[in-house]
Order: sequence, then C-alpha cells, then structure tokens
Amino acid sequence: YEGTVANSYSDSFFLFRPASGVTIPTGTHIITVDKAIKMKKNCATKTTEVHVLTDETLATTNIASGSVTNFPAIDQGACYFTGTRVDVREPLDKSWMEVGVTFKPAMNILAGEAITFNLAGFSNGNFTGPDKATKGLVECVGGAGCNDQTIAIKEPTSEVLFKAHWLEGTPLAPEEHRVGYVNSSLLVLVESGQQLTAGTSYSLTIDRTSNKVGTLCSIKEDYEKITISSNATLGTVAKVIVEHTDAVGSGCKDFGHCSGHGTCDYCTETCTCELGYGGPGAIVEPDISPSCNQRVCPAGYAWGSLPTSDSMGHELKECSGAGTCDRSKGACICFDGFAGSVCERKECPIFESQVCAGHGTCLGMRQLSMKPDALPLSDPWNLTTTSGRTWPIYGGGREGAVLNNANVTWDENTFYVCHCDSSWPVGLGNGETQQAEYFGPACQFKRCPSGDDPLTSNTPVRTGDVETNCEGVVAEGGKGVGKKGNLCHVDCSNRGICDHDTGTCTCFRGFWGSACEILKDLDLGGTDE
Repeated sequence: YEGTVANSYSDSFFLFRPASGVTIPTGTHIITVDKAIKMKKNCATKTTEVHVLTDETLATTNIASGSVTNFPAIDQGACYFTGTRVDVREPLDKSWMEVGVTFKPAMNILAGEAITFNLAGFSNGNFTGPDKATKGLVECVGGAGCNDQTIAIKEPTSEVLFKAHWLEGTPLAPEEHRVGYVNSSLLVLVESGQQLTAGTSYSLTIDRTSNKVGTLCSIKEDYEKITISSNATLGTVAKVIVEHTDAVGSGCKDFGHCSGHGTCDYCTETCTCELGYGGPGAIVEPDISPSCNQRVCPAGYAWGSLPTSDSMGHELKECSGAGTCDRSKGACICFDGFAGSVCERKECPIFESQVCAGHGTCLGMRQLSMKPDALPLSDPWNLTTTSGRTWPIYGGGREGAVLNNANVTWDENTFYVCHCDSSWPVGLGNGETQQAEYFGPACQFKRCPSGDDPLTSNTPVRTGDVETNCEGVVAEGGKGVGKKGNLCHVDCSNRGICDHDTGTCTCFRGFWGSACEILKDLDLGGTDE
C-alpha cells in the first residue's frame, strides 16, 4: 500500500496474508520482494526511520534499528520534483515576456533553502550585476561580488512564500547562431518563517514589466537545458530537466521542425540538414526543400558545365546534370539516352526492345580500349608493357593507367557504344577478319557470307586480285594494318546483293552459293559450243 509524499511515505506498508487454507507455523520466515516492482526508499527517508510490524490483532512491534540493514544514508541529489513547468505568457516579442514556474517537491523545503531554475536562453533586460559569478550558485545569494539581483515576482496567493534572485548568464556572439545565456538562473528562496510542504504544488511568475525577462533567440519546446535543482536539507535535488517548457518564438516550426533529419538554428530559425538531406557539404541543386524532408541524389561529373579551374572542366552535379532527382527516394531519373545510378554514362542504342539488338555488348571507352577486336582496330604501337603484361595505351598513355584502374580521363567511363558479336574472329592477325559479323550503331545489321570474287584470278599478280586478302590493308579508322593471313570481309563475293536484315545473299545471274562465290555456266542460247 503506497503512502503519501506529504508524509515522506512513512505510511507505506506491506500486507502479507497466508494462502487460503495455509497456517503459518512458528519460527523464522523470510519474505523477499522481487526487485522488478522497483521498490526504493523515498529521498527523505532517514536511517533512523522507525519500522513497525503489525499483526492481525493490530498489535504493533517496533523493529529494532539493529535489525534494519542495508539502508544507507540519503544520497545527495537523490530527491525529486514532480509537475515541473516553465510557462511563457503574454510574450510581446522574443525579448520581453512573462515567465511562470511551477513545481511540486517530494520533500519539505525549509526557510532559507533554494529551488533553482536554470532558465537557459533567457536574459534579464534590466540586469545590472557583474558579468560573471565568482562563487557557487546558491552560496552567492546576497554575498559580496555576486552576480545575483533581486527581481520582482508575483504569487498566486496573498501569502508571501518566496523571494527571487536572478543570475544573468553568459551571452554568445550573434554570429555564433546559438542560444546564449545557457547559465541564466532564477533562484527561488523560501522566506523566513515559511516552509514548503512535500506533495504540494507551488507556482510564481516573473513580472514582465518590472524585469523585461525574455530571450534573444527562439527556444524549442521542452528545452533540455532548462533544469530544476534544490539544496533542501531533507533531500537535495541534482539538476534534472523540467518536465515541460513552453516554446518561445517559431523556431523551425515553419520547416516541420526539420523533419527529424536536421537541427534547428533557433537564432536564425532555419534548419541545418543532415548531409543526405541537403546539409553542409552536400552537392545538391537549389530546388531542395529547406525543411530537411527531401533526399539528395548522388552526384557525378556534369555532362555540360563551364570549367571551374585550369584542371576541372566538369563540376560535380546531382545526377551528373543529365537527370532529375526523385527526392522521396534520393534516386536519379535519367534523361533519355543516359543511364547509371548517377546518369554518368551514355546509354547504348536499343533496337527492337533489346540493347545492341541482342547481338552485342554495351561497353565504355575504357573497356573498348582493352579489347583487341574493338573497332577501330589498332596496331601494337597503341600498347604498353606493364609488369610483364601488354596493355593498350589509354587516358593520356600513363604507364600503368589501365593495370591500376586509374581513372585518368573524364569520358573513358562515360561514353558507351555497342561492341558487336561475330561468329568469326575479328582483328588484324592471321586468320582474323577486319570486320565483325554484326554491325551498325545498335548491331542491328548482319553481314552476309564472305568470299573471293570468282571473276578474279586465284593467283594474284597485283594487289586486289584476291579481295579477301587484307595483308597490308589499312583497317577502317586508320589505326592498324592487316598482318599476313589477315582477311577482309567481302559480302556475297562482290557478285550479289546482301540483305543486311537477314544476312543472306541474292546472287547476280550466273553466280550461286551462300556467298555467290561460284560461277555457273550461262545458257546464252545457240549451239552447245
């Protein structure tokens, strides 16, 4: 049975009853109360407290003090207040208002003892004391060199219970954009001959016109730096947060209190968002909301921008400047023709709903530079040897640039094209052909079977007599020359028309075969001769 705070819970008691049908035998019995019910001593309980055992006849027996063990003395700062509030009333502006405080002590507070409200962010416009305290908060009241000053208060009854002192806190420079005066305090002293009773609610108001107490910045509701404490003899209270504090000013109310993804600057009444929501250091377009309720999209080097320095030709922009940001997800929606999580690369062509018509692979310039069958075909002078391996020179020809995956040019991983498939080997070497089977921007075309023109000699006496011979022939693009045994591709042996949609030949009259490579006898009329 819970006692009353007014009696310091000295009227709390346990009632133990035998279970139905059980008779308690004589002798010693031990009953343990589970700590899960969170029993604790009241802050005003003393080690000399009298504990009483009452039997069923209501006869009482005092428990000897020697039988009460593990009951330590009162802990400093272990007592408490309930119903604590700081209410702001009739504010004329953020710098002049009426402030009321309310509290209910859990212990009696005697004359001359203090309740201290740390009113962080508040300042007394009429304050004339020194800039800094030179002694402890409570000990300083009325002492020489103290920075306290008696202020006018109003009480709800005609009985005078309190006198109040103001201790001005330390201001901060306005450019710091932080709530200053965090150590301003209101000391409420119990008047001589008075006593505050535990469990009773008390309130008082700082007079607005007499003191001009207010704030220079907005203050959020339930500000955690506004605290209450007491030096009461019957139970000290360490600084604890006041249960409710009214907000002062709008703060960041107009910005949804920064949406849970930022902190409010209560002096400028603006949000400082987290990095992913547009905060300091974020690369973001100016259309993002100042309320920290929209996501930042990833940034990449802009496709189109003016140089920002001698060495920076592409600034970082959200979605590389080639898409819009879905701010609900922080994901880029790329413009047509661009792809990637940051819209950082060109999209390969799509033909009949398939990338590269289903007959090729979409590769970037860097990847293409390392494929010997990528067009335009290149001679070995485009290669370099690094760590015993031969690699194409790319990105300014820096040694090891390809091997070490160093990104040395902006466009090497941004421009992508189709690398078309081929059923025959492609290249400049022996047995390789200089053209791939599939071709076109989307690999949408197919070459026909290749063959030597049947009307030319099979034993060439001049260059070009064997059309499929590409030895010494400069490849398209001018970067490489065919080696011995290298092949040129001749659609339909030059003796038919190639349907590049199907890759089949329609041979001219007198020629046949899949590549029109066979000359057949012509019936021109007349004799068998």
